[in-house]
Amino acid sequence: MSTYKITNITNYLGKRDYKFNSNIDVEFVDNMVKKTITLKPNDVAYLSIPSLPLSVHRLRVKNFITVSEVNNSEINDTQTKVLQKPEFVGVSQAEPKKEEEKKPEKKVVEKKE
Repeated sequence: MSTYKITNITNYLGKRDYKFNSNIDVEFVDNMVKKTITLKPNDVAYLSIPSLPLSVHRLRVKNFITVSEVNNSEINDTQTKVLQKPEFVGVSQAEPKKEEEKKPEKKVVEKKE
């Protein structure tokens, strides 16, 4: 089985092209079940299948996606990058600010007749 990296490149098409920034549906068969993956512009998906389906070839010929075969070491590198999240330094959203807790009191003004 081979692993393929499929990238949606509709964001690079011309601005007046009818498929500019459109979502692409990639259909394939996995264990006798037809599955569909929706790729947003500049999105990447990895497929582990024995051969590329005809729908992927059609999209590649129309220049809507790029397909490249990757090995296991490249997949492991991308997974480790995704798992390592950068630390966020700042105020966490779980702790509300003290200024927001205090609500200003409204002044009541009486009209004199």
